[in-house]
Amino acid sequence: MMNFFRQNPLLLATMTLAVFTLFSCRKNAEDALALLSETEAAEIVESSVSERSAGTAMPTVEMAQLLEGYLQNCGVPGDTTLQRSNTLGPVTCNATFDLGWLINCNALGVPQDAQVSVAGNGTFSTQRWAGADVTAGVLTFAGLQPQATAYVVNGSYTLEGDLTGSLRNADPTLSVTTTLALAGLEIRKSDYAIAGGSGTLAMVATNGRGRTETLDGAIVFNSDGTATVTVNGHTHTFPL
Repeated sequence: MMNFFRQNPLLLATMTLAVFTLFSCRKNAEDALALLSETEAAEIVESSVSERSAGTAMPTVEMAQLLEGYLQNCGVPGDTTLQRSNTLGPVTCNATFDLGWLINCNALGVPQDAQVSVAGNGTFSTQRWAGADVTAGVLTFAGLQPQATAYVVNGSYTLEGDLTGSLRNADPTLSVTTTLALAGLEIRKSDYAIAGGSGTLAMVATNGRGRTETLDGAIVFNSDGTATVTVNGHTHTFPL
């Protein structure tokens, strides 16, 4: 065989180039394939935010309701643990949240704002994704004055865990960290519904081989009880 190639050096060079090209193209195709599509990222954001899947909205709305009973406790730290589970159609969740707060008042004893911490863990399942995560939030609640009609929430919230996509053939399970920066999130005092606000997000996904991808986006909380997330131009609207 080696004598054959020695006698035909051009054929050997051609075959070597073909093999190199084949593996190079395959490697480039793998590198070009996105670890997580914009559509999948938007779906993960939905599970990270929606109250139905124990996302950010759940402890935030729960905290708004709790504050009503502690507005006279100026400067006195408070804390509690909540356990919540839901089954709404194909969406289920089971989560535990440790909430801590400190209400700040003015010289007249009128509540001005509250510093809130959230630490949680839980599991969830939707039509396309299932997983377990740990959560942490540092939030500020304004609008505690009696005349204010809504609480206004600013701060950051992070969810970190392993997610499995039911429709993914390659890399079905990813380690995902989603960080949300909330700005002006409005929670109406009359019914504790989220009625406005916005935010930015950063998502870092890692597969089992250690490949990592980062996606950025934005979210708008609509007045009709939905939210719209945008990732690289792809928009997705979902109920809170």
